[in-house]
Amino acid sequence: MKKSVYTLLQSKSKTWSLQWFTSLFFLALFAFPLFPLKVTNVILIAFSASTLISFLIHPIPIKKIVLHNLVFVIPFLPYLIEYSIFSFNPEAHFEFEKKLFFFTAPFFIPVFIQITGFKNYRLPLMIFAISLCVLTTYTLLILSYKGIPFINTNYENGTYILRENFERISGLHPTYYSIFALSSACCLLLHFATSKTWLRLLSIFLAIMLVITVLLLAVKIAFITIAVFLVTRIIKTNINPIRKLALGSFAIAAFMLTLFTVPSLNKRMMEIASWQEAQSIDNNTVSQRVSILNCSLQVFSEHLLVGTGSRNFQKELDNCYQSKAWGKGNEQHFNPHNQFLSIGINYGMVTMLAFLVCLFLIFKKIRRFKEGIYFALAIFLFFLSESMLERQMGIFFFGLIALLLYNNNSHSISQKSVLL
Repeated sequence: MKKSVYTLLQSKSKTWSLQWFTSLFFLALFAFPLFPLKVTNVILIAFSASTLISFLIHPIPIKKIVLHNLVFVIPFLPYLIEYSIFSFNPEAHFEFEKKLFFFTAPFFIPVFIQITGFKNYRLPLMIFAISLCVLTTYTLLILSYKGIPFINTNYENGTYILRENFERISGLHPTYYSIFALSSACCLLLHFATSKTWLRLLSIFLAIMLVITVLLLAVKIAFITIAVFLVTRIIKTNINPIRKLALGSFAIAAFMLTLFTVPSLNKRMMEIASWQEAQSIDNNTVSQRVSILNCSLQVFSEHLLVGTGSRNFQKELDNCYQSKAWGKGNEQHFNPHNQFLSIGINYGMVTMLAFLVCLFLIFKKIRRFKEGIYFALAIFLFFLSESMLERQMGIFFFGLIALLLYNNNSHSISQKSVLL
């Protein structure tokens, strides 16, 4: 009898240890802005393997889990089909490799949440936000030490020099950093809104630091996203209409003041004014975006039903750039800078519509979380301006946070909650 009890306790101890390590791997995934992509991939593999072992030791019904999370898989099935047929094609192989996350994580993350009973969705979000604050602090210190933000010429040509140095030091493209930072700022402000004074002040300071950095990088879609966030916040604030109007007027004034006083933003916005002037397309990012959009729409309309396939995706776009005598576009192989068009060009209108429907279903469920509302708004707006799922950083950001919120049944949780 004693031996039987000892064996049972030993088994439970091993199970608890395994779940504890799996939880650590899971939480470490949300610090991905700090890690090289290879390290994040290793953590993802370790988490998946640990979750699989836990599942084999203590099986749970997974039919509902699989069906529930098909919204993350369906839009990317054409990548798997094309890879299965043209596995030796380097472009098909590369694109499928990037999308592999959507064929593994939508199984392992929900299973992990079910097995462990993980409910504290805010803890991974805080790890993500704090990791980005650490990266931002480090990057700003290095930039300031080199004097880069204080040299006026660094803000010329769409703040190219400033943005290039920021990306080289932080390892994050300014557009990706901007959506990460705005989402992190929202998480910090929402999470610590009712905390002790010093925590609330610290969260406000960190959020302001992130927003100022975003403004410094002057990503145009980020500026629009800030405006949408402010409008959303004012609408959802529980105050009378007159105060809402006053708050909105103050926000507009602050918005316009920022536009004209922040050097990087001012330079970027001036590009819009000079867009129709006789300026070289290579020196105006707005003109470049218009050329990219025109070619993307042309290629999409020419392959409306089934798309080009990932094998010919970039080739067709480059041919369009070349036909319009735009050498830079052909040399730098610009993607559509629009996630919806990227999927539409690759696999046609039906796949693009499937992606839109799945995205709507994901957003519909995660909007029950305050953080989910702002996350959904940011994702939708940035998808209009960037092919975010064509880079692993974008895939990790969208996939991890969307899966976390989509599979969590807790609407609210105490800040004193334990890990699991």
